[in-house]
Parts: sequence; C-alpha cells; structure tokens
Amino acid sequence: MSSIAPFPVHYYIHGRGRGHATRSLTVIERLRAEGFAVRVFAGRDAQTIFSDASRMHVVDSLLPEARLRLAELVPRRLLAAQRWIRRERPVAVISDGDGPAIWAARWCKLPSIAVGHGLTFSHCDPPPGAPIARDDWRREGRKAAVSAAGSSRQVAVNFVAVPPIRPGTVVARPQLRRALVDPSDGRVGSQIVTYFRDEDGGDVLQELTRRGHRVHAFGRVDPKIDGVAFSLASPDAFAQALKSAAAVVSSAGSQLISECVALGIPQLALYAPGDLEQSLNVAMLVHAKLGFGCARGRDLGHVLDAFLPTISGPRRPGRVPTQGLPDVTRAVVDQLLDLVDRFRAARSPLSDA
Repeated sequence: MSSIAPFPVHYYIHGRGRGHATRSLTVIERLRAEGFAVRVFAGRDAQTIFSDASRMHVVDSLLPEARLRLAELVPRRLLAAQRWIRRERPVAVISDGDGPAIWAARWCKLPSIAVGHGLTFSHCDPPPGAPIARDDWRREGRKAAVSAAGSSRQVAVNFVAVPPIRPGTVVARPQLRRALVDPSDGRVGSQIVTYFRDEDGGDVLQELTRRGHRVHAFGRVDPKIDGVAFSLASPDAFAQALKSAAAVVSSAGSQLISECVALGIPQLALYAPGDLEQSLNVAMLVHAKLGFGCARGRDLGHVLDAFLPTISGPRRPGRVPTQGLPDVTRAVVDQLLDLVDRFRAARSPLSDA
C-alpha cells in the first residue's frame, strides 16, 4: 500500500523461548508486504530468527534471571525505546510480550498493540467447561497485564477459543509458518522430535531412548545423550523435522502446541512444577482432547505408557478448535490499519521534551 509506505512501525519481541519470535516472524513478513517499514527489536532467543540486521536491534528482555537487575534495566529500556520513537516517529509500536515497549509508547502518546499468548489469561476468560481454577487463571494473567499495561489494542493468541472480556481485545488463532505449510512428501518418520525451552529435558530424553525410540532433540545446548540426535533450534530445521515427526515431546509452550494441533502431530506437553502458564496450557490441551500432558517428574512413566501407543496411527491435521477466529497475522494487521486511520486523522507532533 503506497499510502502507508512512509509510516514506520516498531516491533518488539520478548526473548524467552521460541514462541514469541516464531509468531512474530509471520506477522512482520505480512506487515512489510502491506507496505509498513518494520524495525525489529529482538530479545535473546528471538535474535537468530531475524536475518535483516539493518532493521533488527538487540534488546535486553525482562527475563526471570534478570529480576535483580530490573531497577537498572527497566529505566534503560524505557529511555532507549523513547529515543527510537522520537527519532523515527513510528505510526505505532507492536509488542509481543515486551513490557517496556508498550510503556514507552504510552509515555510518548503513541498507539500500541500488545500481542501474545499471555493475554489469553489477562484479557480473556477460561474456555467454558475447562477444569481450571479461576484464581490460577487470573494469577497468571497478572504478568501479561503488566506487560500490556497502557496498550491501545490487544491480540490474545490461543490454540483454543476463549471469550475476551474487554472490547479492545481480539482473540486470534496461531498461524502456521510458511515452512510448515509448504508441501512435503507426506511421509511420517520414526523419530520423536523434542524441544525444551529451559534445556531441562535430559531425563525425558533418556527415558525415551531407554524405551527404544529414536529422538531428535532441538535446543541451544547439546544434551550429549547416546541415541539422541541434536540440532540447534533454527526455524527452518525445526520445521522440516516437525513435518516428518512421529511425535513431539516438549515443554508446554503455546506456539509448539498450536503447530502440533494444526499438523495433527501427537504431542506430550510437559511443564515444570510451579510453571503456572504451561500448566494452564496443558489443562486446555487435555480438556480439548488435542494432546497429552502432565507435570515434569509426576507419573511420567504412566503418561508415556498411554501416549506412546498413539503415535503410530495416522495424523489428523486441521483439528484446531478456533473456527471463526482470525489468524494472528490478520488480527494484528487489521488492528494496525485501524490505528493508522485514527492516527492519520488526528496526528500531533511528539514532544521532544
């Protein structure tokens, strides 16, 4: 759209896990195709996914291990984001899980869109009938509510439909990356593909190999376990492995759950005790009868006994219970276009004070 081409957009991506970056990659490609000049600000795990270095900048995400540095990190992030806003005067800021970006946009009186799975808990109600304690749901939602505080719009991304509780919130379904949509030969291999966000799946890998399964592990660090093939978690390599995987055993991140559901890949999703978000993901997954899941170290053997016999059957792709919802890319583009129209109608110069 030539009428939009002059407008830059700042897109911030939280740096923990692959979900934020994987989701953002497809959205950013679409925004650029629509004519927006997107500048990417990527946290730790998102940096390797974006190859256009001239339009990508590294930022320090507010990671759990950085909590002792927050008093220094938050002001520095806010100042840096404000400088970029005043330098380029973007039409909007979009943030997938990055709080300082939203807060800086609010400070500069700039429209912003918060995107993410966490908004499912802060801006929506649980799926009807799901055995989920409302207190747990709301407690998990507090984190996303802080990161999205002051956002103009919210796009909550989830692998099952949930009812929004605010008029400015759109619920969207995850969108498969192009690498997963491209045709393949349709053959399903014999390997179980694994990915553990926190590199803590060694005991699971050992149990799978002990049971005689071939395992292809993805991550940042080679577990060096006999019988386990290892690859760095690059998007293309992981997509190729998924398309022929017999099954997936992984941590319970929403992005990988959504990919397995859409592709019909049998999945066992595991969460660490105390990881409330991933425990809620598993509760939704199991309630919808879309996969298996349990807490790490709890009844793993029994769950594997139930899960592994299911992986030899035919895949059942397209089981996504989100009919009628826009995909996340369409939702973000629609929200941004609406904000652009409003912004162009009543734009005032930003203060340099």
